[in-house]
Amino acid sequence: MPVRRRKAKARPDEAKAWLMYMMSGFDFFSELVEAGIVEDRREVPRELAEETWHRIGHDLLDYMDEFHIGFRPPERPIWAEREFGPPGKRKRRAA
Repeated sequence: MPVRRRKAKARPDEAKAWLMYMMSGFDFFSELVEAGIVEDRREVPRELAEETWHRIGHDLLDYMDEFHIGFRPPERPIWAEREFGPPGKRKRRAA
């Protein structure tokens, strides 16, 4: 019997919408606004970004690798990795 693949938790275009923000910490092209995730690209709640990173970070990194095929890949760690730690794991905040 074939193994059933688990569906990604991300909505189909969620990784695409979050890519620029997670790479740089700013929504340069208003992709989050167009996706209906936030109302103002200058005010993305940090808590929302962190929760999203831990939920779909692996999907986002896979999409980033696909997006950069044929181009120089971005330097790692990206902004979200520096700010929130590895995807799927919570980073302890310094007091």
